[in-house]
Amino acid sequence: MTDPLSADEQDDPSDSYADADRARVHAANQLARDRSMVEHGRRIGGAAGAALAGAMIAIRDVYEGKAKRDDGQVVVDAPSEPHDVDRDGVTLPAAELGGLDDVAVPAQPRRPPVVSARRRSRRR
Repeated sequence: MTDPLSADEQDDPSDSYADADRARVHAANQLARDRSMVEHGRRIGGAAGAALAGAMIAIRDVYEGKAKRDDGQVVVDAPSEPHDVDRDGVTLPAAELGGLDDVAVPAQPRRPPVVSARRRSRRR
């Protein structure tokens, strides 16, 4: 009978290195394939052939879909409401700035939004 894998053998870090290496090689092969398609198009049809090959690669990527990366969601809990700089202004102590004087910037008064003038229709 075979012995079950020990905990050290199950969590082998070389597996993660091998997976990362496989992903890197796969990405390099895919890039080389795309570049060879563009070069083949350039040999056959010049610049227009290369552009058409690039467009076909883009359409393929849109149709097949690229592998989506899971970046995860970052949630940060704040102990209080965030500081509203537009309403309250900013006050920074000298120790925070690394200087000798405190800095206080009052809130700026609100201005009306910039809206373009309406164009009159030339039709009458």
